[in-house]
Amino acid sequence: MAYFAKISSGYPRHGPRGIVRRRVDDEGRTHDESFTRNLRWEPSEYLKLYDLGHNDSDHVRITEIEAAAFIEGNLP
Repeated sequence: MAYFAKISSGYPRHGPRGIVRRRVDDEGRTHDESFTRNLRWEPSEYLKLYDLGHNDSDHVRITEIEAAAFIEGNLP
């Protein structure tokens, strides 16, 4: 599984706008998900759209530990 932090001005790697993950199932299909305001992983088109040139915001690869810290910081 690969995790990415959505970054921009004012939202650095350690305080991103959001996080996205890409997982590959047993059949080789990719599934992209964003951690949403609903406090759960939901399907996302962000990475596919970024690759197609819709790159208004940028992202960097992060570790699973960094992703978990982001999630912990957003739980009530």
